[in-house]
Amino acid sequence: MKALIGVIDRVAAQRGDMAFSVRLWNGERRTYGTGPEDVAVRLKDRRTALGLLANPSLRFGEAYVAGDIEVEGDLGALMELLLRVARGDLAPGLLHRGLAAVTRWARRNSPRRSRRHVAHHYDLGNDFFALWLGETMAYSCAYFRHPSDDLDTAQEQKFRHLCEKLRLEPGQTLLDVGCGWGGLAAHAAAHHGVNVVGITLSEAQKRHAEAMIAARGLGGQVEIRLADYRELRPRRPFDRIVSVGMFEHVGQALIPAYMAATARLLADGGVGVLHTIGRMAPAPIDPWIGTHVFPGAYFPSLGELAEAMGDRDLAIADVEAWRLHYALTLDRWSEAFEEHAPAVAGQYGERFVRMWRLYLRSSAAAFRVGNLTVWQIQFTRGENNNLPLTRDYLSAARTEAAGS
Repeated sequence: MKALIGVIDRVAAQRGDMAFSVRLWNGERRTYGTGPEDVAVRLKDRRTALGLLANPSLRFGEAYVAGDIEVEGDLGALMELLLRVARGDLAPGLLHRGLAAVTRWARRNSPRRSRRHVAHHYDLGNDFFALWLGETMAYSCAYFRHPSDDLDTAQEQKFRHLCEKLRLEPGQTLLDVGCGWGGLAAHAAAHHGVNVVGITLSEAQKRHAEAMIAARGLGGQVEIRLADYRELRPRRPFDRIVSVGMFEHVGQALIPAYMAATARLLADGGVGVLHTIGRMAPAPIDPWIGTHVFPGAYFPSLGELAEAMGDRDLAIADVEAWRLHYALTLDRWSEAFEEHAPAVAGQYGERFVRMWRLYLRSSAAAFRVGNLTVWQIQFTRGENNNLPLTRDYLSAARTEAAGS
């Protein structure tokens, strides 16, 4: 127990601006900071404490979901606190990192394994995601022009931003890799007159997307396929390619293969946009997230992406980092999720609610602390000197949209 108390004391010393308490299983209560308490943590047994010392990230998540750790107050603030402490205190040791690297390589995302990983997360039911994703059903980082933007507004702003970067023109073909529930594909077809092929590995997403597209009268322009990007063999390359929130599931070992497929599927001179969660430097995914939420996932560094793209004649034209945009998106999702938590618990159980609550709150904390970001990369296949020299065209498009 002394070792655990020592870690807690070091955490508190680094964040003197936060008031919190920790109650141990033997009744001992330790308080830190001054002023009103932001959060209170209760550890129910010694076994949980020992697990935290051995593998803090994995065991904290598992113990919280099981109810062996109770948190009263701001769970997000607690996760920010833990993410900001010295890495030496709470980071997995060299052995754990080495085992994680071996596991990632052994579990390369084959087409069959990728389908299983996608089903684990995305086939929970369209009704579940509809409770908190908003009208667009967009399950990726939104674009906030102001922190007060509501979720649907921010997601529509993201669709417009992406389409402008793609330089869409009527009659062009667009491939949407990982099209989700079809929101971006429908927006591109309706507002820019392009013909879209969207691919997903989720049967539930495909059903929803097809029904939504038919209801909007876009069936002649948008086709949704249940397909892996590696399996596509179109008669001719696509004029444009976009991927939003899918690349995280490719896996580190298959980054070169994904870029090779992109180069094969995009016409010479064609424009693409890759939008993905990423890191500033290569690192393994959080073990709890990788085990229980997003199996097979990997968040790439910009350097990893740039090297793989450059090797396959994919020329980067523009890069944006959307770190705080995703924190705001996750805040909106968390608020909506909590509104429906009783109904979710009735269908899936309390453990499920606790898992998703921790996933959403800890993810928002990670984007605020700076451990994670979102890379949005505009690129071309080979030489293309026709893109605008500046981003002024994006501002012009916003002005035009506001006046319409």
